Amino acid sequence: MALLAGIVGLLFYNKLPGNKAKSLLGMIFFSVLTEFVGSNLTRWTGWINYGVYNFYMLVSLSYYLLLLKYLLVQRSHRKLVDVFLAVFILFYFANFIFIQKNISETFTYSFTLGVLFVLLISCLYLVEIFNSKKILNFSKSVFFWFILGVLLLHVPYLPFMLAIKWFLIESNESVYSLVLFILNVLMYGCFIIGFIWSEKKYNY
Repeated sequence: MALLAGIVGLLFYNKLPGNKAKSLLGMIFFSVLTEFVGSNLTRWTGWINYGVYNFYMLVSLSYYLLLLKYLLVQRSHRKLVDVFLAVFILFYFANFIFIQKNISETFTYSFTLGVLFVLLISCLYLVEIFNSKKILNFSKSVFFWFILGVLLLHVPYLPFMLAIKWFLIESNESVYSLVLFILNVLMYGCFIIGFIWSEKKYNY
């Protein structure tokens, strides 16, 4: 799905006028690279691949916060993103060093904090849209579809993951994979819609 979204993005590359819009493609292809390396690392080296996905978590959630910062208009909201980003990065490394020291497991606490920060800042982004003239053409912006896709993956996945880990709810591998696949379809489907439906003048 990530590769398909990236290919569609390349086909509509002319709609991505600035570095901010082009960075969406960069993040998508970074996801493709992560999946390729993560899927093959154990076979190549014998190492457990959790480290690959934990690093992806750090990069992707930090990227989402930075993207939202540059989409926000109000200065106070941008400063809040700076605080959240600093707290997330510091907590990520503190969690790695002092709490979840085992590299062969998902950094659940860091993921939870990062997703909550992205959710809160996304709400501010949507509020700014709905309180401005952008509400008239919000669906023609690739950024709206990108943020929507990110939310559709992470917000439902977070409680599902925590329920399995913290409340010891059993979930076989096939159910877990199916849920994750459906959420990825929703996210990358939004990305694809954004590339196709958006208009260049709203993507600056």
